[in-house]
Amino acid sequence: MDAENKIYEINYLITPLLPEDKVAEEGAVLRKIIEDNKGFVMGEDQAKMQKLSYSIKKFDKAYYGWFRFSAAADSLDSIKNSFNKNEKTLRSLITEIGKENPAQFSPRKIVRTLKSEGSLPEVAEKIEIKPEQIDKKLEEILKESSS
Repeated sequence: MDAENKIYEINYLITPLLPEDKVAEEGAVLRKIIEDNKGFVMGEDQAKMQKLSYSIKKFDKAYYGWFRFSAAADSLDSIKNSFNKNEKTLRSLITEIGKENPAQFSPRKIVRTLKSEGSLPEVAEKIEIKPEQIDKKLEEILKESSS
């Protein structure tokens, strides 16, 4: 990876008209676009059918996937334009991944804890704490640690 390369993520939506057995092939086409523009793919999530929050080109579902890659900033326009010219791609978005640990950007999983009755989890009650209470507790802790 060159010193001037940065890490990016491109999220994309593929038309739901594509047969499911052809989705992996289309993912390979999109991967090749990145590699042809001197990008290095570091990670990816194969496209899976998702319900969209709003319709895009009259579709309410689409295949959603992403690539994490490193590339020079001057190749981003070419990558984005190539994704947009692909007739099977409904939409794509490139974002720069900051200098944070790239591992924290692994696929997101939502974990929900439900009560045994199947209802929503209880929300913790908000308790107001006064600065005097914090000072008092700190003094107690400091007295214990100095003993």
